[in-house]
Amino acid sequence: MMKTALSFLLLPLIAFAQVLGDPIALTQRTFASKSVEQHNIILSEEQLQQLSKTSQQSIDTKLYRLYIAKNDTKTVGFGVLLNKKVRTKTAISLYLIGTDGKIKSIEIVAFNEPIEYLPTKTWLEGFDAKSTANTLRLNQDIPTVSGATLSARAITDGSRIALALINIVKP
Repeated sequence: MMKTALSFLLLPLIAFAQVLGDPIALTQRTFASKSVEQHNIILSEEQLQQLSKTSQQSIDTKLYRLYIAKNDTKTVGFGVLLNKKVRTKTAISLYLIGTDGKIKSIEIVAFNEPIEYLPTKTWLEGFDAKSTANTLRLNQDIPTVSGATLSARAITDGSRIALALINIVKP
């Protein structure tokens, strides 16, 4: 009875959160890794300035969550979790980056805007194999999404931040 009552109370919270995936499970599955280490990274002022310059973004936080996918002691990939405001609410994206510095995939972990503003999986696949060698700009390397332009911009800008962050912290 208590379990049912608790489930009933939590149901509205789950419904509004629109949680779409678990970062650890997504990282492990993407890299077919045996384990995933989770690290909280706090950037120094110098690293923060470098991140802003490299990503060509205004950076508003020093704290980042990084996932390191491993097979035994060998690192096979990274996940960078970023929280970006889309319109008035946040979207949390997981940028999965190979050890070669290229995006393997992008997963939307949570999306608090209306679901119709969520870019499609096909559009997200346009980032696959992109790296800092690409400009990663909407309407240039990345096509726009009709009806989801702000979401597309947030994800595109986040990809530059994630790639730059991996290069700066060099885990």
